[in-house]
Amino acid sequence: MKRYIPWRTFFLLMLLALSVQSCLGFGSNSNGQNFKSVNTGKGQIQVNTGDNALFKGKIYFTQNRTLLAIDGSRNVKVLTPSKYDVRNPAVSPNGKWISFVVRYKYSSDLVYMPVNGTQWTILRTGTGQYVPNPPYPAPLSTHKWYAEPYWSADSTHLLFLSDFEKLTVNPGVDAQLLDMQVFSIAINNPNQAQDVAYAAFGDGGDSDPSYRPGAGHANQVVFTRFQYDSTQTLQMIQIYIVDANYIATHPNAGYHPGISLYDPSVALTPASTSIANMQPAFSPDGNNLAYVRRIDASHMGIYVMPVANNITSDPGNAAVQKTALAPYAKSSLIISGQFVSQPIWSPDGKQIAYLYYANNEFNIWLANVSVNAKTGAYMMQGSPVPLTSGGIDADSRPFWTN
Repeated sequence: MKRYIPWRTFFLLMLLALSVQSCLGFGSNSNGQNFKSVNTGKGQIQVNTGDNALFKGKIYFTQNRTLLAIDGSRNVKVLTPSKYDVRNPAVSPNGKWISFVVRYKYSSDLVYMPVNGTQWTILRTGTGQYVPNPPYPAPLSTHKWYAEPYWSADSTHLLFLSDFEKLTVNPGVDAQLLDMQVFSIAINNPNQAQDVAYAAFGDGGDSDPSYRPGAGHANQVVFTRFQYDSTQTLQMIQIYIVDANYIATHPNAGYHPGISLYDPSVALTPASTSIANMQPAFSPDGNNLAYVRRIDASHMGIYVMPVANNITSDPGNAAVQKTALAPYAKSSLIISGQFVSQPIWSPDGKQIAYLYYANNEFNIWLANVSVNAKTGAYMMQGSPVPLTSGGIDADSRPFWTN
């Protein structure tokens, strides 16, 4: 059976329908900006070297499926050969490793390499084949997809998305297990994967997994879940949080088709068929969450909300669930527009980078942010500015590190 990812298809179709609309506080692209052109081996990218696009650290991203890094001096470095399809970079907190996905026609590999290296190690490969699967009419695909790695705080484990359980749980229900779920592995023992968050099967599964940083937040993982409502006809897109070890230590936690078990994930955003919340990104201290809210087909925004503590150890408790949802009402709008996506925080928490669609391409923009000392609400300072021009890959989330 050929592998499809429904929510990604939906998302790309939605993007094609979008037209350019000004964003909150956007100024002219020529106002105080100075772009230089860089040859990446697969094309050109323009980088804003003006003083209004200053930032600290490095931002990793892909253009035309080639991995690039841009530093605070606006120098661009090409990190992978142009012949590969590379996506979803993530740098380890110790600064030694960078993980990413190498994608092929029917599968992808989860890999990592030294930050200053060129040779990568394959942690898990998706290579497979199509084999007979009677009595089902379609053959079973042993190809596997891997996506969106993210490192643990101690740089020893990786979160990732995959559909590989279609081959390990019950191959007879292959079609029901195609949705991506969240797993983790130790890089020194990548063959032993641990379930972190199950999918609500049938609507595309999970996406955007990341660990919650900061003291007192160990093993908490946030992610987006795509699922149908109770009528099985309307889509709900919500942000959830879960203890990465809960399923492993509670055998009756989780869900598989035909088996009613306990789901330990806790919703951070309300269930809705009209408003979608997705692409969560924790602030460096783990106390706030930037995320994308899609209000309707022509209105989107990047918001920042506080996140409650102590909400993953007893996820079935109704009071805990209420506590987890309460901060959503305190969300602050940072950027609005017809299409904005993939927010990421600077390591010092003073800027948010994100992707904005204009002139038929996606580019990285920077927004300076500050927090109100009395209310704790975040707000944008000044106007956002473009960091790149010429287009980058919008389906590969960027990563910002020191």
